[in-house]
Amino acid sequence: MNNYFICLFIIVISLTGCFYNIDNDLSDIEIRFLNLEKQIKCPICPAETIAESNTKVSKDLKNFIKLKIDEGWSDDKIKSFLISKYGKEILATPQKKGSDLFLWIIPLVVLLFGVFTYWSLYKTIRFRTKGEQS
Repeated sequence: MNNYFICLFIIVISLTGCFYNIDNDLSDIEIRFLNLEKQIKCPICPAETIAESNTKVSKDLKNFIKLKIDEGWSDDKIKSFLISKYGKEILATPQKKGSDLFLWIIPLVVLLFGVFTYWSLYKTIRFRTKGEQS
């Protein structure tokens, strides 16, 4: 049992280094750009953000975002402009408002349904096995 906790402790300590970055020399503008780059999908590539894509369209969108950040546009204004030009599909994740809120709720409902089903089956099987043992 002690070996289990020692191994678990070593794994947890090893993984903490993955999430801690001392050397963060990026400016706020660069961080904003990198975050926006991960939130905008490439209009041509299926299931890729412009951060992952190297197409001409993605490069143009990256340049557009850099330009608009330098001009003082907010992240919401940049996203709104891109949505008006390309549609809601340009966003990598659905917005958390309106009809898109439904897309955020579905996984939670499915998870709760699965937990409830598991719990009810567990109780049924447990009740049957207790009845057979008697």
